[in-house]
Amino acid sequence: MNWGIILVLLGAGLLLGALLLGPYLFPDENEQALQRLVEVTQAWAGVQDLQATLTLTKPGEPTLRLEVRYLPGLALRLEILEPAGLRGEVYALRPVPEGWLLVHFRPSLSLGLEARFPKEALPELLGGFGAISLDRIRVSWLAQNIARITGLAGAFPTVEIELSENFRLPQRIRAVNPQGQTVEVKVEEVAVNTGLELRELLILEPFPSRWIRIPIPASGV
Repeated sequence: MNWGIILVLLGAGLLLGALLLGPYLFPDENEQALQRLVEVTQAWAGVQDLQATLTLTKPGEPTLRLEVRYLPGLALRLEILEPAGLRGEVYALRPVPEGWLLVHFRPSLSLGLEARFPKEALPELLGGFGAISLDRIRVSWLAQNIARITGLAGAFPTVEIELSENFRLPQRIRAVNPQGQTVEVKVEEVAVNTGLELRELLILEPFPSRWIRIPIPASGV
């Protein structure tokens, strides 16, 4: 699996979720900047479903164009639109009783790859990105709609979030590693609360004729 596609987005989601707890845990001068970001993210509580087209750019790799479908608490689906050689490949993540189920569908091979892992394995899978230490995070605003978050654990200690002006959803996320290399996610189109159903996130067409269960890698994006 190309773990970078899904794990960068998962890490960003975990980060934003943790920020919602910030006002209760930050007693210092960082609180005002954090509180402003929390007020923005609280506007996302009304998102019942989301569908978006994204581009993901990573140094040394071809730019990916993706369709994302998301039902909070139920499932996340990423389908590759470009490059042509990967078109139609699907990554789907959903909770199961034992933790998480991650599926990678490769239609050109009629192959489904499946990985299951416990909930507590997610921080290690994210290369430490999910192990957020709120007392180390610092938030600053570079512009009216651009927040920079530093002091994160894992491969990307700095993340910048650029917000759209209308719905306050992110329109660009930049994750920077200690060497200065940047992974960038840019939102091209987004629609929320359109009535997406769970089956639309889980369906695989044509259904794969072969399934292989694979081990989770030791760590990281």
